[in-house]
Amino acid sequence: MLEEQEKERRSDIGKRLNILYLIVFVMFSAIILRLADLQILQGANYAAQAKTEHYKQTPISAIRGNIYDRTGHTIVSNRASFTAVYNEQDNMKSDDYLALVTKLEKVLAGTDKATLLKKMDVGYELKDGKMQRVMRQSPKFMEKDLKYDLSQTEIAYLGEHRSELPGIDVVTKSIRVYDPNQVAVQTIGYVRPYHVAENLASDFYVSQKDRYLPDQMVGLDGVERSYEEQLRGENGYRQYEVTSDQKVIRMVKEKPPTKGNDLYLTIDDRVQLGVRDFIKDFMPKLRSSVDKASYAKGAYAVAIEVKTGKIVAAVSYPEYDPNVWLKGLDSDTYNQIKYAVTNGTIKDAPYDVRPKTGAAAEAEGYKHPQSVVPAGSVVKPITVLMGIAEGIIGPHDVWTDPGAYKYGRGTDEIHNDQHHNYGVLTPQKALQKSSNTYMARIGDGISKKFGKDSASKLQEYYHEFGLGTQTGVDLPGESSGKEDFLQMDKEYGPLASMVQSSFGQQIRVTAMQLAQYAATLANKGVRLQPQIVDHIVNDKGEVVQAFQPKVLNTVKMPDLYWDIVHEGMYLVTQPGGSAISAFAGSKYKIAAKTGTSEQDIYTPTEYVDSKTGQKKTKWQRYARVTNGVLVSFAPLENPKLAVAVIVPEGGYGGRSAANIARGIFDIYDKYIGLGPTDKPADQQPK
Repeated sequence: MLEEQEKERRSDIGKRLNILYLIVFVMFSAIILRLADLQILQGANYAAQAKTEHYKQTPISAIRGNIYDRTGHTIVSNRASFTAVYNEQDNMKSDDYLALVTKLEKVLAGTDKATLLKKMDVGYELKDGKMQRVMRQSPKFMEKDLKYDLSQTEIAYLGEHRSELPGIDVVTKSIRVYDPNQVAVQTIGYVRPYHVAENLASDFYVSQKDRYLPDQMVGLDGVERSYEEQLRGENGYRQYEVTSDQKVIRMVKEKPPTKGNDLYLTIDDRVQLGVRDFIKDFMPKLRSSVDKASYAKGAYAVAIEVKTGKIVAAVSYPEYDPNVWLKGLDSDTYNQIKYAVTNGTIKDAPYDVRPKTGAAAEAEGYKHPQSVVPAGSVVKPITVLMGIAEGIIGPHDVWTDPGAYKYGRGTDEIHNDQHHNYGVLTPQKALQKSSNTYMARIGDGISKKFGKDSASKLQEYYHEFGLGTQTGVDLPGESSGKEDFLQMDKEYGPLASMVQSSFGQQIRVTAMQLAQYAATLANKGVRLQPQIVDHIVNDKGEVVQAFQPKVLNTVKMPDLYWDIVHEGMYLVTQPGGSAISAFAGSKYKIAAKTGTSEQDIYTPTEYVDSKTGQKKTKWQRYARVTNGVLVSFAPLENPKLAVAVIVPEGGYGGRSAANIARGIFDIYDKYIGLGPTDKPADQQPK
């Protein structure tokens, strides 16, 4: 009995030991497998993590490339600046912010509490002495610039009183500097912090996020944007070994940043500024002396060298100081400059309603045309060329002006300006006199020959000359203009569309398109891409990219056809022509075509729908305005420079746009020369 009990006891002990051995085996197996996982499968990850925890990288922002004019004059550069910055603190409240800016305005010369609070962007604004909640304009974690170019006194004070000024620090920053003379500001563009570009949902900048620091300046418009990849350079970094509490032990590696490439533009700053100043002086005289031009405030002019497509001047007037972007742009400042920021030579720029603001400014803006206007009579050279090429008229055509051209069922009439009757007309004289009736006759013939395909045929011609299509200029946001004749064709048919289009009322254009068109006429059909950058150099001064003339297409016609148009355009500047006054006394033969385009202006009126009770907008015709337009080139025998000018609400083109164009030719001749060779740079007038 005792033996059996002893056997059972030993058996139980054996079973328990086996279970214990099994448990121990399973535990050790799990530990071994876990160690294998840590060392083999996840070893690399943990090694990288360990390295990260022991090393920290501090990025070094690259210096942006400079921008020069064609002669090497600096338009945009960079310089170091001691800058007061603010990093938002978590424990600060409304009263703390007010106390901070109250102290700062006494230290930072030229600042005030309200402006400093706006720049801090902490969700508060000071209005009428009271703190009010507002929306933030940038991420909370972003460092905010409060004042550039601190004096030694300001730097010393901020350093000594750091404990009293929470979040305030002094750092050295590279800031973008634009020529204070404001050289082609809309063409050059401007920069803003990367986080602004990212918030604008720019596909390019979102895709390039890894290349930028949140507060790194990037191009948002103009050449600054088009050539961002060339200008930005490559950021560097410093790598430090740190302790577990992030104290720096030593720097272990440094990768210096690579400076961005420099751009040399085709623009000549002397010509650019000369044209801008001419326009600035001319506009008040125009408003006071020319009928229908009393509201003219803006002017848009482009000068292109005929043989290369190089843009020598591109003026979008009025201009503004682009340095305001770097000084900390607030809403009040933006509301003042927004009427001048847009490049009106390539897209719609608004009418300058200043000094009006708010709702009054918005209402006034509707009453005036923007910078893309109907072309008017400047398209008549295309009409003549198309008429000859398509056999509607002959090169030696002679036609007696009836005074009014009737078409369709005879109930619709086209008249010349002020109902003039120009008598016997040739193609050349029709251009000189700007005869609407002669052009309407060609438009009528086109509609009869091509029928429902007339609009397509006209579009084909326009595009070959650069109208109704982008010019290819390397600037962001270029407009194609507006081909109103296509809609008119749908609504009224080819006859009305072709007749109305023949003298320029059915296509809206930019100054850049007109300049390319003028150069194409001068080149006898060779259309070149407008060029804004001449060459790009690296930080060693080596040319990394040089730009050559680029032919977009060629309009092939006999020289006879081109000579007819050239002669007609030359006659425009001679006695009996619409631009004789502007071009009188020129030592060069200048070919031109003026335009006085009519444009209906519509303004919105809000009303409440009686049936639905909903607010709706009704657009009503407010007025009909006349815009001054001109295309030109010179010298006639060997064209060197093509010029286009648009003056919205400028009245007759012969009195507004033509005078500006004459000024451009004279300024170009002064500094570069309209002769066969350029003036040596060291002998050019200053």
